[in-house]
Amino acid sequence: MNVLFVINGNEPYVSQQAQIELISGLQKKGVSILVIGNIFGEVEANFKSLRLPFLRVFPEKRIDRNYIKTFKKILTEHSIELVHFIDGKSSRSGLIALKGTTIKVVNYFGSTSLHWYDPSSYLTYLHPRIDAIIGNSNHVYSHVKNQLFGKNKGKAVRIFKGYSSKWFDKVEPFDYSELNIPKDAIKVCFVGNHRKVKGTRYFLESSYHLSSKKEIHLIVIGEDTDKYPLNKITKKSPISERIHILGIRNDVVSLLKGCDIYVQTSLNEGFGRAISEAMSVGKPIIMTDAGGCTELVDEQSGIITPLKDSRSIAKAISKLADDDTLRMTMGEKAKERIDSVYHIDNTVNDTLNLYSRLLKK
Repeated sequence: MNVLFVINGNEPYVSQQAQIELISGLQKKGVSILVIGNIFGEVEANFKSLRLPFLRVFPEKRIDRNYIKTFKKILTEHSIELVHFIDGKSSRSGLIALKGTTIKVVNYFGSTSLHWYDPSSYLTYLHPRIDAIIGNSNHVYSHVKNQLFGKNKGKAVRIFKGYSSKWFDKVEPFDYSELNIPKDAIKVCFVGNHRKVKGTRYFLESSYHLSSKKEIHLIVIGEDTDKYPLNKITKKSPISERIHILGIRNDVVSLLKGCDIYVQTSLNEGFGRAISEAMSVGKPIIMTDAGGCTELVDEQSGIITPLKDSRSIAKAISKLADDDTLRMTMGEKAKERIDSVYHIDNTVNDTLNLYSRLLKK
């Protein structure tokens, strides 16, 4: 089975780790793999250590004729039987290169931003040449299926984006004393770039309503989280001196491992990489009822609050802050849930089964 993976590559390794581990897992199962993308730096070093064959090939335009030509050459020279697109932008040109071939095509989708009435979607995720579209949660799967018609609805497939707690065993917990946070204070993390859909304001506004006996510090990680109107909300907070805006960080997992509670206040979320990482390092989760991400937790591992409800978020934070046993137990259950329901091995096996079914057809 010869499979070509098309990835972005030009992103931090941590944001691509789940996909790279999937590719590596498939190779270990006997799949002949070739990966193409804008691969360099930390990602390139990781590919070499895993002995994953790759080529630094990527489109520089929306429709790139040179890329199409190179893509066709790769298909022929490597006797490719199936192409798996993880990078939607590359699929614009890649799908053109696949025209006239019998090669099977799989595309990965991780949000709810796909719409049948958007003409541009038929150049990528809804392209008629695609044989299967993987939704990374039940929520995303249902959304994708609703954008398809008739027999094409069968193209939608649900395969969870898998993780493993072992990936982060060697990561050292961040020492929050560097931020002058007392050791016995409750440290609550949030990760998300400043976009309306991330609902950062509701996390910050929860600081107005905390009722815990403990000293609580909020840690915000993400791009532009110090900009208006978030900076205004932070300054007005009754605990403004205990809100730490860290911006973009390359040690997110370390920060998560060193905190006590992880909170995600999104308005809509496909699956949630930061949530999965926080669960993998044994942290209890508080999240808004924002779609696919709610599937990650159960009553033993997390608390789900209504959307845009800062008071409910504050109540959940205060509850976990004041109950050490509950907080620790929920964190342990979160880690167990990742390693059972959402483990990378399940993702590898489900993906391999999909490939086999498509190629058998």
